[in-house]
Amino acid sequence: MKKALSLRARITLLFVLTVAGVGGILIAVMYAYLKLTPVPFEAVFPDDAAISGAVPVTDDILKVVLTVSLTTLAVLTVLAGAIGWFVAGWAITPLTGIAQSARQVTAGNLDQRTGYAGANDEVGDLANALDTMLDSLAASIASQQRFSANASHELKTPIATIQTVADVALAPEAGEDEMRAALTQIRTVNARSSATVSALLDLARAQTPNVSVFDLADALPVSAITSATDTESSHGDASVTVAGDPVLIRQAVDNLLRNAHAHGTEGTTQLSLFTDAHTAVIEVSNGGPEFSAEQLNQLKEPFARGANRVAGPGHGLGLALVDAIATSHHGHLDLTPRRGGGVIARLSLPRSAHPAPEHRPSGPEHPQS
Repeated sequence: MKKALSLRARITLLFVLTVAGVGGILIAVMYAYLKLTPVPFEAVFPDDAAISGAVPVTDDILKVVLTVSLTTLAVLTVLAGAIGWFVAGWAITPLTGIAQSARQVTAGNLDQRTGYAGANDEVGDLANALDTMLDSLAASIASQQRFSANASHELKTPIATIQTVADVALAPEAGEDEMRAALTQIRTVNARSSATVSALLDLARAQTPNVSVFDLADALPVSAITSATDTESSHGDASVTVAGDPVLIRQAVDNLLRNAHAHGTEGTTQLSLFTDAHTAVIEVSNGGPEFSAEQLNQLKEPFARGANRVAGPGHGLGLALVDAIATSHHGHLDLTPRRGGGVIARLSLPRSAHPAPEHRPSGPEHPQS
């Protein structure tokens, strides 16, 4: 495979070819002009007589002019190459720094950034895009590490429990009652592990939705809606169409409602629908304990629960699943503290410009996560 020239070499070559090409054209034009244009002259004699005429430039003069011109062009070409090499090196210095930053990130330093502080030009755009990508990559890797640690803890505990209970049941002195109690406990632990695995499969499926256009009302339990605001009510169209997977959207709403019922103050859960020209927002709020914005943001991590713990009821994938569904539908999930205690969850989805089909999607109203 033929090795290509480096960027610096190509820029230098461009300098050299430009100077050589332009200089060669100028020399050719000058030589042709001298060759084809006679030199005028006028001879004046003492008796006021004058003779006017024109003679061609001699070949000796043309040869001298051509030699001097070509020598000068050669010197300028070499000088252009040196200047081009220096300018190219100066121009690509920021790219060298960006490449070095990328190599350090590849080596495992996820905190490394380009640190570009130059002009807001194409190189600046590249550096900013790379820094943004590295921020996203670092956040993603950190999330995956937390997911792996929490998943390991979540699945290791029931395995160890089953092993311990099985050892007790298999002890020589264990009676029928002890064995029955052990099997019951094993069945309970195994059912919980099965629910966790099912939730993980749902989380994986949320990354690839089966997209169709549907009325968002099909994903909402109408009896639970406590308020609705439509800023486009003047259009006379009460439907709110979105492009996405109706089963996943319905599952996301169901998870938000069940999470609010399970962890909020009884009787405070509210479901609202807000829309504007481009976005539909499903809001689920509930009263309860006070949270900080940072604590609520951590609840979207897989296997995270209140106070970022991996203990307590539930498998800790409900809000992570809703967040994954929102992301796969080009929307987002926002969790904000509710004044007086509790949580406000807002699932924002882009509206579709196409009308929904007349039939409503079939399926259960509240699939289990």
